[in-house]
Amino acid sequence: MKNNIDYIYEYSDLNLFNTRVKLLTGDYKGMVLEFGGSGLLQWVNGEESGNKFNFDYTIFDMPDESKSNIKGKIEFEQYLCDLLITIIEHRRNDKKAHDKLMEAASKSGVKNSKIKIDKKWYKKKVA
Repeated sequence: MKNNIDYIYEYSDLNLFNTRVKLLTGDYKGMVLEFGGSGLLQWVNGEESGNKFNFDYTIFDMPDESKSNIKGKIEFEQYLCDLLITIIEHRRNDKKAHDKLMEAASKSGVKNSKIKIDKKWYKKKVA
């Protein structure tokens, strides 16, 4: 998977430090989601040991043909795992990564989001 070909990503303008992704190719083309927290769980129990990569995500938009209960399906979860690892590797090599992080961390947050989601996901201001 390649950035700006198969997907685009940015820091979220909705959730601090989440990564919003729009898929541009493949079975899930058109899907918009955000990755939240992630972590690697490692364990040793006697002679047994293992690793598990956990991550949170929220789907904001998906094409109709992808809506058949994909959340929790092994092949979909593996696709997202591979996608997230690819994004982490790309971000690590991005020379502007620090500037993007500082913008996301600023008081005003991400100002010019390229990946739009429906306004229903944003909190309404209370008078």
